[in-house]
Amino acid sequence: MRPRASGSRIQKNFRARRKASIRTISTTRVCPEGKQFRLLVAPRLYNRAVKHLLGAVLVFLGLFSANASKAERAVYVADIDRDINPVTADFLSQVIREADVAGAPAIILRINTPGGWLDSTRQITTSILASKVPVVGFVTPPGAQAASAGFLILMACDVAAMAPGTNAGAASPVGGSGEELPETIGKKIKEDTAALLRSVVTARDRPQEPAVKTVTEAVSFSEVEAAEKKLVEIVAKDTAELLQKLDGRTVKRVGKPDSVLKVAGLPLVEKSMTPLQRALGVIASPAVAGLLFLLGLVGIYAELQNPGAIFPGILGGICLLLALFAMSVLPTNWVGIGLVLLGLLFFFLEVKLAGHGLFAIGGGIAMVLGAALLFHRDDLAPRGEFWFVAAGAGAVALVLAVLSAKAVAVQSLPRQTGYEAFVGLTSRAQTDIHHKGKIFVEGALWEARSAVPIPAGSLVKIIRTEGLCLIVQAIREE
Repeated sequence: MRPRASGSRIQKNFRARRKASIRTISTTRVCPEGKQFRLLVAPRLYNRAVKHLLGAVLVFLGLFSANASKAERAVYVADIDRDINPVTADFLSQVIREADVAGAPAIILRINTPGGWLDSTRQITTSILASKVPVVGFVTPPGAQAASAGFLILMACDVAAMAPGTNAGAASPVGGSGEELPETIGKKIKEDTAALLRSVVTARDRPQEPAVKTVTEAVSFSEVEAAEKKLVEIVAKDTAELLQKLDGRTVKRVGKPDSVLKVAGLPLVEKSMTPLQRALGVIASPAVAGLLFLLGLVGIYAELQNPGAIFPGILGGICLLLALFAMSVLPTNWVGIGLVLLGLLFFFLEVKLAGHGLFAIGGGIAMVLGAALLFHRDDLAPRGEFWFVAAGAGAVALVLAVLSAKAVAVQSLPRQTGYEAFVGLTSRAQTDIHHKGKIFVEGALWEARSAVPIPAGSLVKIIRTEGLCLIVQAIREE
């Protein structure tokens, strides 16, 4: 009889099997008591294969994350190459949000603009100051300008740069057509704009006096003068040189800790307006929006006066819808819209009520005044759109007056169709006419009546119609 195996002996056998180079992952052992138990064994060869596989996966993931991190670390670039309007402001706000989400190291705004709306400029300035990513304003290419509202945006950027042959400044507020503002309003707007400039330049150690003079005295600076006065930090010929000079620079930020730029060798991500945004940017111009609005009203009016013409209605509807879109993004004065619509109503009443020209005169005055007030807001860009819209309204009022006069003239013409067309015609009585009789008109016999008896063969004139009966009276024959 074999002696019973002790527990220590079983453990020694188990350790021996673990050290053995076997190809099985598990084995079954029968103990002396007749019970079976499974021993899990991890072979050396299996361990090596798993380690190599895990190592390869980790290397791949590391390379992938490094590439992804490098792709994310790209400098965002956007152009301000048109008038500052609500569409431009929305586009730049979108670019800044995307750069914030992507964790970009910097945003470069390439500026070349004559200015624009003060409300839109403030929206862009707010987006720049709230950006988590440092924003660099760069006036480029040579010959470009950052005038008026463009200068405010340049000063709001964390780093200001200019290319050779560029200029910036002349930020004095003016009216929508470039005219001088009234003294009280002009002083308020100048002080408000100067305060905005002082708040953004002081935080970045730029001098206040020359910056404020661009508002109070409409001063403008070349890139050399701006650099000498320390309004700009960098003068670079292109974007590549700008990136070299930006690398390693410590940037002072408003309301945020200072940031050190590390942009050397990073790729650029160009952000451009979509074709739709560019089209909307053109439509959002007050001159274009006002003209579309007036043309739309002319088309609708012409269609109402000539039902079935189709083309004026289609063209007018399209122009009116485009104008309403532009007005939804522009700072529109609804009193101006009301006056224009009132003028259109006056022209319509001139046709229906025959106001002897009074409604037409009132409609013309209302349309011109409405167009003058339509986009009457303080603007930083002298563009002359006020007089353009007002002149367009005068031309539209003249066209509507001509259309109304023609409509009144047409209404005064005799009827050419229906029973009313018989009024005024003459004919011979075919029978005696009193309470009833017959006359021959337009190739057919018609029933006729007269207040006094008329013998057959007499010459009669139709004076009115009553249903299918013609009322006649005798006329003397010479």
